[in-house]
Amino acid sequence: MVNAEPAHPPPATGPSPAAARRRRPPVARPTDEELIEAACSVFGEAGYHETTMDAVAARAGTSKPTLYAHFGSKEDLYRLCADRAAETLAAELVESQRAATGQPLEEQVRAGMIAFFGFATDRPAMYRMLFGDDTAGYATAARERVMSAAAAETALRIRAYAESHRLPSWDAAAELCAWLIVGLAVEGARYALVTRSLDADTAGDFATDFAVAALRHLDPAIAARLDRTPPDAPERAAD
Repeated sequence: MVNAEPAHPPPATGPSPAAARRRRPPVARPTDEELIEAACSVFGEAGYHETTMDAVAARAGTSKPTLYAHFGSKEDLYRLCADRAAETLAAELVESQRAATGQPLEEQVRAGMIAFFGFATDRPAMYRMLFGDDTAGYATAARERVMSAAAAETALRIRAYAESHRLPSWDAAAELCAWLIVGLAVEGARYALVTRSLDADTAGDFATDFAVAALRHLDPAIAARLDRTPPDAPERAAD
């Protein structure tokens, strides 16, 4: 009777576990854009004062020293995020308004309004950075810049509309009207999307219809009287 040789496991053909660990590709580090996106999210959710660099690092999947090495201080990172939010909103507003150039004034207003509500919906953290309740100093300045630019563009389109329809030229009336429209967009989106969590598309349509109805029923005589008022005229005393 032939004795069977004891079975032996086949020799290993792959790398050892230690070698496999050594050869494992490094985990990809977050890009600067990803770090900024994470910082915007945390600042938008918690506000400047409650945000810590530890929280931003955890959200971004990186370390706090990496954040300091790339962006300096927490304040510097906040300024960068506020600028990014303002630039993004301004670019989306300009793109929407330019696309509506040549259309009736109501449609141009509609394009800007929908773009603003869309920004608040698609980029809620950036929106809260600029228009939230816990907006710190530099974000306030960034907000004022983008609102001023939006009002100036809207006033320009109101004047162009008046000129193309051979209406009396608007000066201060166009600027006031533009600021009223911008204010409606800002406060309407804040209430609809932050305070009440309403449907963004429906709220945007409602705000647009409100603004359009106001434009259609403006009294040209009042606008003309406003434009005839000297800029530094004292307020009339109450009777």
